[in-house]
Amino acid sequence: MSSEVQSRMSIDRRRRRHPCQERAPKGQSLTEFALTMPLLIILLIGIIVLAYIGFAYVSISSAARMGARHMVGLNPSDRPENPDLFRTADEEITHVVTSSMFMLDWTQAEIAILPEDTTDRVYDANVSVLITYTMDLPEVRIPYVISDGYLVLMRPLTLRASSQMRIY
Repeated sequence: MSSEVQSRMSIDRRRRRHPCQERAPKGQSLTEFALTMPLLIILLIGIIVLAYIGFAYVSISSAARMGARHMVGLNPSDRPENPDLFRTADEEITHVVTSSMFMLDWTQAEIAILPEDTTDRVYDANVSVLITYTMDLPEVRIPYVISDGYLVLMRPLTLRASSQMRIY
């Protein structure tokens, strides 16, 4: 045999593979997708819930700051700006706080205005607004295998924010 024929035969032998290796793996990518997709969905939901918690905290801290800023601008001897809507200055401050809580359920918020006595809100005194907000997170229930109960993963979350200013 000539050297050219021998080299072709050796090339052909090198290119040949076992019959099992010639088939393409069918369904491998679908199996990988099926295994990783639930984890990716859980990760995405976790990121969305954390973003919502961060948004709620920024919103209530901004509302506390708006309430304290409004309280500093009020003179204790003044009546509320609109006496038909508000009987006291505290009701007006509460209204400012609740209207500043954008896209949140303000009925879930507890608002404390300090000092409670309006006569203590004098010049060179500290005033503060404290907000405690209870968030209802999406409930995830995982059934117990042994008993009939459920394991609840996300319980209601309590966020607190305060703002303190000095009356000048």
